[in-house]
Amino acid sequence: MTATIAAQRQFDHAVVICPDLDAAAQTWQRLGFTLTPRGFHTLGSQNHCVMLARDYLELMHVDGPSEALQYYWHSQQHGGGCAALSCRSDDAVADAATLRGGGWHTAEPVEFSRPVRLDDGSEHPATFRVTAMDDAPGARFFLCEHRTPELLWRPEWMTHANGAQAIGTMFLVVAPSLVDAAARAYAELMGAELTQLSEHVCSLAVGDATLVLSTPQALAAATGTGHIRQAVPGYAAIRLRTASLEQARALWREAGVPSLDLSATETLIPAHAAAGVALLFEQR
Repeated sequence: MTATIAAQRQFDHAVVICPDLDAAAQTWQRLGFTLTPRGFHTLGSQNHCVMLARDYLELMHVDGPSEALQYYWHSQQHGGGCAALSCRSDDAVADAATLRGGGWHTAEPVEFSRPVRLDDGSEHPATFRVTAMDDAPGARFFLCEHRTPELLWRPEWMTHANGAQAIGTMFLVVAPSLVDAAARAYAELMGAELTQLSEHVCSLAVGDATLVLSTPQALAAATGTGHIRQAVPGYAAIRLRTASLEQARALWREAGVPSLDLSATETLIPAHAAAGVALLFEQR
């Protein structure tokens, strides 16, 4: 295990950039996800979220180019897909100072909000502070501090027809020459234990979830299927834990959703059917 600059972290959420947020929302609803109402961030972006037991997935659209959202704007202009991963922070400002003390270059912590309308008709500002890593390998990585978590993790948004419960694994593709260095960097950033599975694949234990890094050529070995492809650095797939895979499969068949059963306990929804990121549903 590499030296760390923080206690072990856990995944907070993955960001899926959507050039057409309406179409992406409809697609994910067909997949059996319950989406939060559309949110409008003060930074100039919009989103829907899939709230899970401890983490979540964010479908995000950027309204236009800006300094704060330039990375996401660039991703959106190039088709979108899963563009970033965050880990939970209790204090984004303190974490930024710790990271800088460890030699990492971070952007200045940013605080922003979006209004959340509850079922009773009341509206409240959900507030966040984030610290982004400017030089994280492979894709955007940031720490997210939730100032008002009670406005996000609400029972009415946490039950999904496909049984989704949590992010199990994030699959990140990096250049062949960077697999080892990138894995060690993320191990340090996340306080995670690193296991080198092969010369081209590394795995990091992040709480009870996993971050897997691989080369494009080794992605099939990393994911367990040759049906997921990613030629350039970035997030290729997300494995989700589901409590009811058979129920999800029946839902997808009825809705005409393209899917491929990889085993008795795992099904793939290809990227073209999930707003640009492959989804692996695993019975747990």
